[in-house]
Amino acid sequence: MTIPTYNKVHPTAKDMKDHKVWDDIECLESEFFHGKKAFNCPEVVPAGVEDDFCLPKDCPERLPQKKYPSANTAFPPKEFEEIRECIERANELLLALAVGGDDDEAGEEADETNARALQQSLRSLRELFVTVHFSCKAKKEKISGCFIDAGLDFIIIENAETGNISIIPTTRILSIQYDKKVEATAQQLEQELLTINPCLRRNLTFHFGETVTKSPFLINLFFGLNLSMFLESYVGYYCYVKTDIDKYELDGTLEMVKENFMSISKYGEKFGIDFDVVCVIELEE
Repeated sequence: MTIPTYNKVHPTAKDMKDHKVWDDIECLESEFFHGKKAFNCPEVVPAGVEDDFCLPKDCPERLPQKKYPSANTAFPPKEFEEIRECIERANELLLALAVGGDDDEAGEEADETNARALQQSLRSLRELFVTVHFSCKAKKEKISGCFIDAGLDFIIIENAETGNISIIPTTRILSIQYDKKVEATAQQLEQELLTINPCLRRNLTFHFGETVTKSPFLINLFFGLNLSMFLESYVGYYCYVKTDIDKYELDGTLEMVKENFMSISKYGEKFGIDFDVVCVIELEE
């Protein structure tokens, strides 16, 4: 309550204008409203003044209270940390698998972002022995081997049975199994460029575009490779292709790669294959 307001409510307060204590209150109030200093409660308040503010004589003492930190989990610290990391990985995977919006352009941008997020999540499995379950011809099949790398829309496995490189589109993957006890090995690979050659580090710093475009590995690391870009480096290699529509596995020399199409040749005969029907591609060592 300000002084003018108080005077309207209590006209008798005018008689107190000459009172030194009341002058002190007005002075303090004036300084407070003009921003000269912080307002503080006066030491003495005249009798009859309504107690509508923090008055010293009526302010209750604040009793000291012990403060105890509230536990945010009932799990032991080590187990809680493992659960937290698991939840973070699950959230990252859910974000990576999120569906784009209704708008076509927004949906395309979201799909690109999701593909990159999924790639980065899958790359944490590099150098681990994994078993990949994938769908082909409405059946569940599997490949076991060392997880080599992941692109925007595919993963690369060193097949334990044949020793060749197997490429599986991510749209075909049903599950990936691996030994979680050795997952720390993959975590050590997060900072891949910490120990690179000084000359390469300099080239990346001053000639980034020119240097990265010369290496499929660096393109995949910084931006992500799609399947067609990856296969372009293997034109001329002998490959085996399993599809949804062909009764038997196709094999031949990889002759040509386009955005969503590849062709192989064998004994002078050419076979065109759409990526949409590809289950797995195996490149011969």
